[in-house]
Amino acid sequence: MTRIEMRVMAFGLAVVAIVAIATRLNEIRARQTTGYLPVTDERLRDPEPDSWLMDRRTYDGWGYSPLDQITEQNVSDLTPVWVFRTGVFGEHYQSPPIVNGDTMFLTTGSHVIALDAKSGELRWRYARELPSDVRIAHPTNRGVGLYADMVYVGTLDAHVVALNATTGQVVWDRAVENHKSGYYITMAPLIADGKVMVGTSGGERGVRGFVTALDAMTGDEVWKTFTIPAPGEPGSETWPADSWRTGGGPVWVTGTHDPARNLV
Repeated sequence: MTRIEMRVMAFGLAVVAIVAIATRLNEIRARQTTGYLPVTDERLRDPEPDSWLMDRRTYDGWGYSPLDQITEQNVSDLTPVWVFRTGVFGEHYQSPPIVNGDTMFLTTGSHVIALDAKSGELRWRYARELPSDVRIAHPTNRGVGLYADMVYVGTLDAHVVALNATTGQVVWDRAVENHKSGYYITMAPLIADGKVMVGTSGGERGVRGFVTALDAMTGDEVWKTFTIPAPGEPGSETWPADSWRTGGGPVWVTGTHDPARNLV
């Protein structure tokens, strides 16, 4: 290779590096403009003090905030800054506000709402259109999960839906079971290692409980584990006849995760 060729190659590499840096800077500016930061595995394992990225904030489920601005001495001085009216009536409010940057996510039984956490201004709303044959035992949703640039929610017709975190547009929509068999989802998904893990409600309807993991990017099923053993599986001898088929065992509370042991 001649010196001229080497200089041309070096120049080309420099241009590529400059373009890559410029692209990265544009991404950072865009995210600063929208106030939304991608949620990574690292951030889920060790969230910033002012982030609340999952149901109980951290994988150990402590529900503890290290913030210290509010104390026993000043808590009585707190006053409302803003109030947001969802306009949704007849549905149960059981989800904690999930906060990433200055974006706050909350849910009703069938709505996902994204707000500006500083002003309370609505950024977007996703309203689930349920099939006419859905039997709703109680219109409850316990919150969303976050990963990358997406928001994940379980639905009352036993689907998991991935939404674009800045627009609310549907990225993918997957059924994890047939709602006609009595299954529905009320829990907040648990996100770990690029997987969206959910269980279903429906024990009062004689379902067979399970936990399933979906690929966070595509929604494809990665694995599915039942909470009640089928014949021949460990523990099946405790379920006489066909009782295992309708024994319940639903999973409707978000689990915890141990990254060191890779256990849920």
